[in-house]
Amino acid sequence: MRAQVHVGRLFKPPKSRKGRRWVPLAAPAQDALARHREIQREERDFFGIDYQDHGLVFCRPDGLPLRPDRVTVEFEKHVTACGLPMVRLHDTRHGACSLMLAGGVPIEVVQLILGHSTPEVTRRVYAHLMRKTTAKQVEKAVRLLTRHRPCRKAL
Repeated sequence: MRAQVHVGRLFKPPKSRKGRRWVPLAAPAQDALARHREIQREERDFFGIDYQDHGLVFCRPDGLPLRPDRVTVEFEKHVTACGLPMVRLHDTRHGACSLMLAGGVPIEVVQLILGHSTPEVTRRVYAHLMRKTTAKQVEKAVRLLTRHRPCRKAL
């Protein structure tokens, strides 16, 4: 794909092959995306030949690209409506990484999802989270190893 300019936005391929990557979606996200695609089909039908299809997952009803600042504004509205503390949109990436690491997703898989060049980059950026998770995993292993051991009194 060659770079295309559209209303002040540049459509171009990712900087590297790693820019194209697989991202797993939980069932609720898959369901929401399927509903979103159905709404997009209805909008495409409504606009007919005036629909400007750029193959975007998220766009205006007429197919034109969203303005990045509008995405941030809408995100902040949703955060407020849900009664959550305000975070930057980019911080949701860190939150997702934290949840994956805490859930035991292997660092190599997290690295692939985030698009880091190596697992070492992910380890360096998220070392503080990994220490906490590792400490919990060690405690769990100790409980497994000692749960059937008879209790010995200190001498």
